[in-house]
Amino acid sequence: MGGFRTAARVALPFLLLALAAGPASASVPQPTASLTYGRVTSVRPGDTLSVDAKQGEAQYGDTMRSSVFLASGELRMMDPLLTTTVTVACEATPGTYPVLRRGAGDVGPEEHPFRWARVRVEPADEAARRACRDRVKKLPRRDPEERWAPDTTWPQSEWDVRTFRAGHRITITDNDDEGSDGDISLTSPAFAGRAVLRGARAVLTATATLKCDAAPGLYVVHRHEVGQTGPDKPWARLRLTRGEACSTEQAAAHSAGASRLGLAAWTVGGTLLAGVAGALFLRARSRRGNSA
Repeated sequence: MGGFRTAARVALPFLLLALAAGPASASVPQPTASLTYGRVTSVRPGDTLSVDAKQGEAQYGDTMRSSVFLASGELRMMDPLLTTTVTVACEATPGTYPVLRRGAGDVGPEEHPFRWARVRVEPADEAARRACRDRVKKLPRRDPEERWAPDTTWPQSEWDVRTFRAGHRITITDNDDEGSDGDISLTSPAFAGRAVLRGARAVLTATATLKCDAAPGLYVVHRHEVGQTGPDKPWARLRLTRGEACSTEQAAAHSAGASRLGLAAWTVGGTLLAGVAGALFLRARSRRGNSA
């Protein structure tokens, strides 16, 4: 009996962890297949696909669409691939359909759509389609964060989220505002002050010190241009973690505070002691005078 209780106590934390993790992981559908350039991929209604493009197969910001997708997917950077996710519509009928790529920033109708890949929709019965309709109603909004190569400057895009340590000094790079030396400033709740982009060439840079007292988490960087009207717009994002520099700085501040407190206490104590000694001296002197 004792062995059973011991085993139960050991297993219980893992059981609770599994129960806690189960619904959360189930709420985010995992891609059932990867759609790649030039391939034909078999799918079923309701399937969520990962569209993965290597360098040279597509460009950042291109969109992937098909008549059987619930919505188009925009390619984002997840180094070393460009990727997005798409979901096959519940009403998609069996057959083979093209997946078309549209270039980022393209406007107007496409005269010759680029056929990037194909999907083959397999048959599904009515029960599977009903289950599909219930499932796609609960599709969560996907995280737009991107992962760029660590040797690239930050930020490469509005959603290029890099991780920095609190208290550190970071460099910010702008590749799109040539000739705007000193005209653009950046602010963030994570910054200790305002950062100003400067540079005489195509690339502008700024430095910013990250606050030590800012809580770990995701922070937005806003952009302000000289003479602009309206509110500042989000321009970049960063993730903040606690840093060793802050721990050292806080320890030094605490030590300095303790030293100042000790000095103040010593000064007050010395003053009180001197006052008491002075009073005793005057009282003794007065007694001697009265005796005479």
